[in-house]
Amino acid sequence: MAYNPYYQTGVYNPIWSQSTYQPQVQQPAQQTSNGQLLTVFVDSETEVNDYPVAAGTTVQLISFKLGKFWLKSTATNGVPQPIRVFSFKEETPAPEIQNGAVSREEFDALNMKLDKLLKELGGES
Repeated sequence: MAYNPYYQTGVYNPIWSQSTYQPQVQQPAQQTSNGQLLTVFVDSETEVNDYPVAAGTTVQLISFKLGKFWLKSTATNGVPQPIRVFSFKEETPAPEIQNGAVSREEFDALNMKLDKLLKELGGES
């Protein structure tokens, strides 16, 4: 017997109607319950290319050995999207500027360079 949403265990249920019946769609395996990306650790780019991704999902593949991570996605119809590649890079703090202060030696060195450039261009010093 074919499934009929109007009947539940053989008894007509008026709560169900064709306009309110919504079939349950399962979440793809790659998505976590809170919508975060699934993270997979890999050792090579071959593993990245071979890793299957369900339709409509994105997977983050990480290789500490190679110093990279990839975002591999598919459209909702299952068509693969271009793989995005990122490199790990150490963030170093910017050098501190001391209120624009320059030492006397730095000032004299820059002044000598400026004088030399002005003489080469035929200007006054």
